[in-house]
Amino acid sequence: VLLREVQALTLRRGQYTTSRRTAAVPQLQCTGGSAGCSHVPEVVQCYNKGWDGYDVQWQCKADLENTYRFGQIEVSCEGYDYPDDPYILRGSCSLLFKLELTKEGERKVKSSGSFGSGYYQSRKDSSDSGAGTIVIIVLLVLAFGVYKLFLSNPQPQESFGDSDGFTRPFWQSQQAPPPPGFKSSFT
Repeated sequence: VLLREVQALTLRRGQYTTSRRTAAVPQLQCTGGSAGCSHVPEVVQCYNKGWDGYDVQWQCKADLENTYRFGQIEVSCEGYDYPDDPYILRGSCSLLFKLELTKEGERKVKSSGSFGSGYYQSRKDSSDSGAGTIVIIVLLVLAFGVYKLFLSNPQPQESFGDSDGFTRPFWQSQQAPPPPGFKSSFT
C-alpha cells in the first residue's frame, strides 16, 4: 500500500503490528508526557491530513477525558522492501505518542493534588524529602562518631607507681622497649 494513499489508521492498545522484515511492535506506544502513561486509550484513529513532500501529516483522535490530550505524535510504518520504501506493509503502522494534561487537567492536579500522575509525583516528592532527612541524620551521627573516635583529644592514661617514681603516659608503661636513643630517665 502506498503510504500517501492511506486515509486513516485504526490502532488498538495491546495489539501488535504486522511485520515482514522487522520485529512486531505494539500499535500504541506511550512515551510519557505531563499526564504519564496511565491513561492510554483503547483505540486511536489517525487521519491523513496531507503530504509535506517528505512524509504524511497525521492527526490522531481518541476517546480521552477532557483532562488529557495528545502531545507529540509519530506514526511509523514498516517499508515493504526497504526502510524508506514509500509502499508499506499493510497493518505495520504504530503510533508513538505523549499524553499531556490540558489546562483543565493541570487545574485539577494543582487543586486536589490527587489526580492522575500529579498524585504520584507529589507522593514521590514527599517521600524523597523524608528519605533525604533520614540520610542527613545518619551522616551526622556517623560524623560525630568519627570525631569522637579519632579526632577528639582523649586524656592520656597514666600508670602510677613505676619503679623510678615518675608517671609515664600509657604507651610508655607497656612492656615494649623504648625507641632507640631514648633515655627513660628524661620523660
